[in-house]
Amino acid sequence: MDGTIRVAVCDDALAVKLFFRQVLEEDGDIEVVSSTSTGREAVDELGRHRPHALLLDLVLPDVADPGELVRQLRERSPATAIVLISNMPPSDLRKHAERLGADGWMPKAQKPEQLRAAVRDAVAPPA
Repeated sequence: MDGTIRVAVCDDALAVKLFFRQVLEEDGDIEVVSSTSTGREAVDELGRHRPHALLLDLVLPDVADPGELVRQLRERSPATAIVLISNMPPSDLRKHAERLGADGWMPKAQKPEQLRAAVRDAVAPPA
């Protein structure tokens, strides 16, 4: 991918959003263009910003059906890679990501370089 990678973050924890922004923007090739706290806000912002990737918390207070949220997000911005994030064990998170049709998954507790690599991998063209 050429240019800056535009990323949206949707998580109900302010500390997570602030940490992700700081880490992702550190190298200068990733820009956080949207930071939301609810599924509804994520759908609205995706339509406005059309980011390359969305880091989406699997558990949000206004989302009863994560599969329906992923469907709405895909409808709003089909080209945006959706990466599920959660504190659940990686094997469980991977299963949820596969079931929901997400483009990737990542535990929230990551080293900064792993977080940036997960975003770059999600938006990289298939080999």
